[in-house]
Amino acid sequence: MLPVKLYLPRRRHRPLLFPPGLRTRHFASVTLAAGLLVALAHPVSAQTITVKASINPLLSVEELIPLSAGLGLEVGLTPRSALQVVGSYRHFRAQDQEPDSGPKLYVDYRYYFAAEKPQTGFFAGPFVGAGRLKLGLGDDPPPGATRGKLTEKEAGVLFGYQQLFSRLTLEAFAGPAYRWETTRNANYATSRTDFLWLRAGVTLGMRVKQ
Repeated sequence: MLPVKLYLPRRRHRPLLFPPGLRTRHFASVTLAAGLLVALAHPVSAQTITVKASINPLLSVEELIPLSAGLGLEVGLTPRSALQVVGSYRHFRAQDQEPDSGPKLYVDYRYYFAAEKPQTGFFAGPFVGAGRLKLGLGDDPPPGATRGKLTEKEAGVLFGYQQLFSRLTLEAFAGPAYRWETTRNANYATSRTDFLWLRAGVTLGMRVKQ
């Protein structure tokens, strides 16, 4: 579900919040491996299947929070665990004639601590994400300027709560993530940044298999 995210303007310098010796690729690999190991420890039985959606047009704040819409699928492995895949499309409103826009994909593993019903209640688990943005040209682009591209990779941990109403689900979640970005633009030199991030959101879903 298209998570609502805090987004810092790309033109500002983002300070490194993790120690310089910590490599983000190692962090992402360890996070994903831990989730997969836990998931593989359970037999995959597809106990539940839930289709989820989110949209946040009312929360769009210029370049900080985008207009976004997302669609996801949560598959229950056991009553207390699940894998979820979420895809979204983002459009950052700005003064540019062609604002930043592009897709994002997340893969989450979830563990539900005390589920009275499968995949309900409080949960936590690791996730990884990847995305791409086609960048705008700015308020006053130079003659002959071309749009650049920004690629995003991140890994982190989510904490949240999911409630089931008959077949409808409602959830809220938030958690820290570590992200690294690469910006490629013919008008400027390639730049790379990495920083601490917050992923958060609210989704509404339909449980198609109980």
